[in-house]
Amino acid sequence: MRRLKAAANKAAQRADEAKQLVRLAKAELKKARKAAKQSKKAAKQARKKVEAAQAASALRAAHAARAAEAAKTTDASKPVAAPAKSPATRKRAVAKPRSPAKPSAAAVARSVITRLQSESAKATAPLNGSPEAGAAPS
Repeated sequence: MRRLKAAANKAAQRADEAKQLVRLAKAELKKARKAAKQSKKAAKQARKKVEAAQAASALRAAHAARAAEAAKTTDASKPVAAPAKSPATRKRAVAKPRSPAKPSAAAVARSVITRLQSESAKATAPLNGSPEAGAAPS
């Protein structure tokens, strides 16, 4: 009986130790997951910073290329204006004046409407009041 009691106590003690080991393992796993999550977040932030830096660099290169192109096309005596620092400070683009050879769509529509109206007025004018149109003789 004592041996059975001792074996039961040993088994209970081993079960408690196993529970402790499981708890420790779970705690370590939790810490490892937390560390992995933090490193993943840091990597994502670093990637975003790199992408932002690349975009800014490309933007600067494009501005420099435009400035160089503008410098080539303008006279050497004229000073070249610095490119705008941000899109918010730029002036809005003004519509270019149209050449008379290329009228706007609205102008074309207006001219077609007036031409059709004048043609219909010319076609009906000689018929009204003329004897050939079948007007009643007075």
